[in-house]
Amino acid sequence: MALEIQDPQELWAQCLLNIERQVRPQSFTNWFKQTSVSHFDQDLLVIQVPSAFSAAWIEEHYLQMIQSVVWEETALTPNISFVVTQAPQSVGDRVLPVEQEVPANEGDPAEDEQEIEAAPAQSLNKRYTFEEFIIGDSNQIALATALAVANAPGKTEFNPLVIYGGAGLGKTHLLQAIGHQAHSLNLAEKVVYVTSEKFMGDFVQALAQGRDKTSEFKSFYRSADILLVDDIQFLLHGERTQNEFFHTFNALHQSEKQIVMTCDSAPGHLDGLEERLKSRFIWGLATAINPPELETRIAILHKKAERNGIRIPDDVAALLGNHIRSNVRELEGTLISLMAYCSIQKKELDIEAAKHILDELGPSPSEVSIEAIQQQVADHFNLTREQLIGKGRKQDVATARHIAMFLIRTLLGSHFTTIGLHFGNRDHSTVIHAVNTVEKRNKNDPSFARLVEDLSDTIRRQSR
Repeated sequence: MALEIQDPQELWAQCLLNIERQVRPQSFTNWFKQTSVSHFDQDLLVIQVPSAFSAAWIEEHYLQMIQSVVWEETALTPNISFVVTQAPQSVGDRVLPVEQEVPANEGDPAEDEQEIEAAPAQSLNKRYTFEEFIIGDSNQIALATALAVANAPGKTEFNPLVIYGGAGLGKTHLLQAIGHQAHSLNLAEKVVYVTSEKFMGDFVQALAQGRDKTSEFKSFYRSADILLVDDIQFLLHGERTQNEFFHTFNALHQSEKQIVMTCDSAPGHLDGLEERLKSRFIWGLATAINPPELETRIAILHKKAERNGIRIPDDVAALLGNHIRSNVRELEGTLISLMAYCSIQKKELDIEAAKHILDELGPSPSEVSIEAIQQQVADHFNLTREQLIGKGRKQDVATARHIAMFLIRTLLGSHFTTIGLHFGNRDHSTVIHAVNTVEKRNKNDPSFARLVEDLSDTIRRQSR
């Protein structure tokens, strides 16, 4: 005879005690500890889980066991369904829908976004908040200045604020977190986020459509309370766009509106940028964000796993963190690959599964990146990466720069144009000359050839 229906949570607690006796401790922690129920009677059991990934995993691997446990504890045979629970977020007057995550590559920050401001600007990703940002020695200064700007937009000395560094380190995250924070505190009614390429595309389109659209474009951007511009280095490719951005910058700055930008190197090293723009970019503060240290990489993995409703074992986090050293995006992508592999192969998320994934992926591309090679060469010659990329023409700086370009070409196979963009937007012919110079000297100077080979070996070892 069926039990008299009790409080749903009490019934589920009884079932969880039974489940805990049947599964491994790690499995219980990963899949059941964070569950609850919203409905439990003889017809329907609704189990609340923290993510779509958890729902799919539990349904595929444990549904039959749950049905058996429910019968043992309650003598009921309800239909069982899963719902993803997360409190809705609100931005201004707009309520954002409940997030239902599935494993996906997060390399493109334009994906999975929710709007704050309408076109032509792009929207803010609701995940990119200060609460979701993992702090470490590599980014604490950038984070502190971003927080200061978010809490007093246009009122600090950091206007403009420029956050620079390599790909996948969190620049876009901090940029958009400023917008979220200022908007939520009612310090900025109109937050506009846009990539420099989108700014350029919108401007060109407005020009093509006539004077009214051009006026609308100007009005939109120049009325922003906060203007967030991502990857400002790509603004280099349009003379008229640079002119338009110059006037937009002036209008906002004179109105004490906040401007925040990101780029891949310090503003002074963007050789294709007009001098009048460079001078304005250094009115405020340029702050670097560097590759995360091991502790921060591990913390990022735990945070990412938690957001997907699972607990990643410490040994797995340590293994992944040691393998991928310079790029947060690659780090998170590897964890997603691991979760997908475990789901498809019906394996536990453990150290053996992690080793399998790392073997499948091979050496992490992020460990042999353009930025990593630049840093390695700069360190060898007692230079900063900014000096290596910059305009300095001293013999030792030029030699180091030539070697770095040569190693990037030989180790990564990068196109000459791509390499030039990573060295202050230099022309591809400059890179070709550098590579040829190193090749010729390697043939004629054995000690120089050994130096280049030693640097190459060091970089290869770090990729393993």
